[in-house]
Amino acid sequence: MDVSKVLNFLVQLKENNNREWFNSHKDTYLSINKEVEVFTNKMILNISQFDNIGNLDVKDCTYRIYRDVRFSPDKSPYKRHIGIYICKGGKNSTLAGYYIHFEPNNCMISGGIWCPEKENLEYIRRFIFNDPQSYIKILEDKDFKDNFQLMDDQLKTAPKGYPKDFEYINLIKYKSFAPFKTFSNDEFCCDNFEDFVIKYLKMIKPFNNYMNAILE
Repeated sequence: MDVSKVLNFLVQLKENNNREWFNSHKDTYLSINKEVEVFTNKMILNISQFDNIGNLDVKDCTYRIYRDVRFSPDKSPYKRHIGIYICKGGKNSTLAGYYIHFEPNNCMISGGIWCPEKENLEYIRRFIFNDPQSYIKILEDKDFKDNFQLMDDQLKTAPKGYPKDFEYINLIKYKSFAPFKTFSNDEFCCDNFEDFVIKYLKMIKPFNNYMNAILE
């Protein structure tokens, strides 16, 4: 996959986020989109070798470039990034999965669950509360700890129903349980990009296993 081609297009799209420019560069977008689809299919096949993600098609894991602007003050018609989310049940699943994000100066590999539904969020918090050491063991794994951090959108105080003096209260203040690692453009524009991504996704698997054991 030519990642530099993808990022260069997104740079131009950010500077020219309008229908006239996009339509005049539609062939470039379609070429890039085809590369993303081929790459996504390879990722599905690779991930299925080490995780049970079920039967997925490319369309289950990719997103439209077009933004829904109905309720947004930003009326830019196109997204400034391209994302791939590979998860059992597809991109709308409530389970933990694997996410690859292409955006100039903000490329990312991520996993876990972003903004889980209220009921699932409570399941996760309660499970960690009852057995914090199992979760801490995953967070303290050397490969995981050296590479990933959790998205830091947290409550300012203890969630309702939990004691403020709980030793590990910070572990359950999170609104999302999503480890991520960001990369420079140069890091993403590497040789053997497929192997590069899979290396990091494998580090996320124990975290996803933990979350999905709770939710399934």
